[in-house]
Amino acid sequence: MAATGPLAGRTLLVTRPADQAEGLCASIEAAGGRAWRWPLLEIVPVGDAAPALALLNRDDWDWLVFVSANAVRCAAGLRAWTRRGSGSTRIAAVGAATAQALAETGMRVDLIPKPQFNSESLLAAPEFAQVLGKRILIVRGAGGREWLARTLAERGAETAYAEVYQRCRSQADPACLVEAWNEGGVDMALATSGEALAHLMDLLGEAGPALADQTPLAVIGGRIAQQARERGWRRVVVAEPASDDGIMAAIIGFYREGGIRRDPPGLP
Repeated sequence: MAATGPLAGRTLLVTRPADQAEGLCASIEAAGGRAWRWPLLEIVPVGDAAPALALLNRDDWDWLVFVSANAVRCAAGLRAWTRRGSGSTRIAAVGAATAQALAETGMRVDLIPKPQFNSESLLAAPEFAQVLGKRILIVRGAGGREWLARTLAERGAETAYAEVYQRCRSQADPACLVEAWNEGGVDMALATSGEALAHLMDLLGEAGPALADQTPLAVIGGRIAQQARERGWRRVVVAEPASDDGIMAAIIGFYREGGIRRDPPGLP
């Protein structure tokens, strides 16, 4: 029986880390599409957690800002973190998934920036407009964006990073991906971080520019959209807010507004 739904007959390349992709893949499949799982990054704890623990166990922070669900899970996995959710420290979650992860650990959430659930919305929140003299700890992965801390520092805050995880690039052989994609086997690709987008282009190699030119790409937020356009993606579908529901709404909206349907060949 043929699949039905707004994504019927379409194959979407889902590049999220494996432990974060299943909810989105299930939504794609419920809409009649095929989710081709190809994780580009693996999330692993940092090798030396001592610097992050020293910061997390300070009791003088005004705010802890968790920038992702990965940051929550990896921080919560540090058994020596003894001051979680204690004292007068308030907690901000960048994104609905981050807030959910905090709730699952039993930590309260004092602020979820809206409407876009991103760092820009966090900085626009009244709580972060006047931060002169405030101490703010940003819990994140190694090597993340510097913009949030820099902006808060410009507003007079004392900021620091507790880096609790790192991203490792997938070493999977891309030959079968490139072959199937060249034969029309990918209707849309998804990239939910700038690092994943960069790794995808590296994996595609010489085939990358042509595939980017012919394939729609779904991304989260304007920053990654701009990076995609700079790398040659002509049709960029931007999801706002940065959630699975936001991604699905953007993808389905794209096809309802005239996205091209293809019948992909069998995939490996």
